[in-house]
Amino acid sequence: MRILFILLLFFCTAFIQAQNAAKAYIDRFDSLAIEVYTIYGIPASLVLGIALQESAAGTSNLCRMNHNHFGVKSRVKSSKTKSGYASVYRKFDSDEAAYLHFGEMISRKKYYAELKCNMDYMKWLKAMKAARYATSSQWVSHVDKMIKRYDLTCYDLPETEKVMLYTETAISDTIPSQQ
Repeated sequence: MRILFILLLFFCTAFIQAQNAAKAYIDRFDSLAIEVYTIYGIPASLVLGIALQESAAGTSNLCRMNHNHFGVKSRVKSSKTKSGYASVYRKFDSDEAAYLHFGEMISRKKYYAELKCNMDYMKWLKAMKAARYATSSQWVSHVDKMIKRYDLTCYDLPETEKVMLYTETAISDTIPSQQ
């Protein structure tokens, strides 16, 4: 019984640390995701959800050492294999460069023109999966869970709507209720 309690305590602690890492990651990179939305019309929720999944909330070695938040690979032209060119994970100079490259890379895909500024992140995920962005059969589900768990769709509102919501809330808070 004591061992079971210790294991439960360990797993709860690990879960809380993972939640804290994810929230810290979101707080740190939400503005970059919104910038990608502003420039490329890709939902910020999708950008953050993919980045959280691919970088393990910024804790993966690839992210920490190479600023690669999205698992982006590039091919090695000098190294051709039987199945094509060899590929390596791309290294970026900064986090911002990685986020902007992601937006630019997605903007070159066939599905982009149809989905640009569409806030239905699930349509984006399915189109990206069909275009082989990720190989895992569970990728769509994992990113979807990240978006829902951390309510990332709140970042999809255009800035003018965010300002209007804030203003309306602030005004309603200052008006005394008549009872």
